[in-house]
Amino acid sequence: MIGRGFGLLSIALICLALWGLIRQVRKPQPLRPSGNLIGMVMAPVMLLVNLIVLRQAAPGLLGPALLIFGLGFGLAWGQVAKLQAQEGRVVAERSILHLLFWGISYAATQILATFATAAWVAGGLIAMFFATGTSLGTNANLLVRQLRLRRSLEA
Repeated sequence: MIGRGFGLLSIALICLALWGLIRQVRKPQPLRPSGNLIGMVMAPVMLLVNLIVLRQAAPGLLGPALLIFGLGFGLAWGQVAKLQAQEGRVVAERSILHLLFWGISYAATQILATFATAAWVAGGLIAMFFATGTSLGTNANLLVRQLRLRRSLEA
């Protein structure tokens, strides 16, 4: 019952977050290291919360393997975002595909957690492991590139 309530709340929150993020796509947005660090913390926290709440559906070793694969994918995918210096600050134009992929995989996990059996939820958690890795990799890529660009601006 707690899992279903958490799933419904998460679905609503993720829809709001995605709507806000999609509105920012293709528009130069200022980047701050703290924003990337928050993304690098929140994605694993949400995965951990889901693993605790949905512990009967843990996907075994496939989950961590996909997390690592997603991390590599995210590191490469982070190159899609265009970073540039504008008026002494770093701005980025983000790709909508990363946001949609992450949002769809997270929403699928929550929908399955709310309405499906444990076997189906395990499948959704597998997608969430990959999406979490992708988010970690993308944010790490953007953080490193952003810090390099900031150093060159200061020099």
